[in-house]
Amino acid sequence: MRKLAALASIALAAAVLLGCAGKPPVISRVLARALYIEDLSTGSFSEALSVFLVVSDPDGIEDLSAFYVINDDAELFWKVESSAWIRSMAEGETWIGSSSLSMPGSDSLPTGNYRVNLQDMAGGTAEETVTLPERSVSAAQAAYPAASIKDGAITVTGPYENTEIWVYGKDGRYVASYPAGKKAALLDVKYISAASPALAQGFTFRVYAYVEKGGFGVLAGPYASENAQAR
Repeated sequence: MRKLAALASIALAAAVLLGCAGKPPVISRVLARALYIEDLSTGSFSEALSVFLVVSDPDGIEDLSAFYVINDDAELFWKVESSAWIRSMAEGETWIGSSSLSMPGSDSLPTGNYRVNLQDMAGGTAEETVTLPERSVSAAQAAYPAASIKDGAITVTGPYENTEIWVYGKDGRYVASYPAGKKAALLDVKYISAASPALAQGFTFRVYAYVEKGGFGVLAGPYASENAQAR
């Protein structure tokens, strides 16, 4: 996260690159949510901004270089480079994004409009605007799901019908997500471990749910695949 004054140099560099060959990228959809996080290792609560885009580029997805999330009123912006974003496919669409855009200290995310600006290697850009709504409770006041492992299967409990398991390798990098909760089948630890080489030696996971009426998501963890216990 940096102040908007630093964007002047970015704009100048983009202007120079626009003279290069290539067609600009395309943003089909943007999803932005405040994410409340319960860290079970420290007992603390925090919040982050989660931003994901459905994108395409006539020159190929590998031509995309970075995206920026900008709040003009608060004079804030975040830059997410291609090496740092999460990339996944869903129903034939390519999603890129990040769930870890945070404010300094314990400041709360400003509500209002955020511009999401996508840039490719040649400086071509695409931009969409999303709105972060007012939230009824803080991260410390929110209700969180929980998980446990019994007989080699992950069980999710809590007040939410629909939840997801977000799975990370031993290096802490996100690998995949799986539906969980009351409407989903039990998740077998061995099945998840076999899904990717990055998970073969064990993994950690967090439990996610979206609180539609509250306008935010909740994320609890981390749990270890070897010894997750219910709270």
